[in-house]
Amino acid sequence: MNQQYINLITNLFSLSLTQLLYKFQVYPAECFHQKSAVGLTLWSLKQSILSEYVDKLIQQLQDLLSILEGIEIQIKQDNKILTTYTINIVFNQENNEQFSQFDSDIQLKTLIYTLNQKLKTYKVDDKPKTFSVNFLSNGAETQNKGVQENLLQNWILIKETKKRETQLVNSLHMPNLDILVGLI
Repeated sequence: MNQQYINLITNLFSLSLTQLLYKFQVYPAECFHQKSAVGLTLWSLKQSILSEYVDKLIQQLQDLLSILEGIEIQIKQDNKILTTYTINIVFNQENNEQFSQFDSDIQLKTLIYTLNQKLKTYKVDDKPKTFSVNFLSNGAETQNKGVQENLLQNWILIKETKKRETQLVNSLHMPNLDILVGLI
């Protein structure tokens, strides 16, 4: 898999997760600081156990990317889902075109900007919230024993066949890759 795609998807996941955690006050504001990324001022995690956990999630995402068709980030309150942010990943192996880092940065900036604009419309209360990350498999994990072991060691596996309905927020179309981003 092209390293640019891996970087694009992991950066999108990381930036989206951090913006959602900040906006929904899953952790105190003291856990975050502002930084500039892809031409935007965004929230970033301060160095902490939480940032180490997110770094571990990103590493696992990189290891599992070849078997994923999507990623969900759910924000919950009182065991009820407040919102779900989905990143649907569609690889097209037939097209061998390349894209530049500039193109990748522009697409990432557009997706994160759109998410932040959408999040501005949400009203958030002070009640405690949690989050979960779900990696949605395309079923290819059954083909690779190493991937199976990684999944069994690090993840709770749930077989679920229903497709979730999400409101399309934005989409990204690159050579060999389409990413559709939704928010419930």
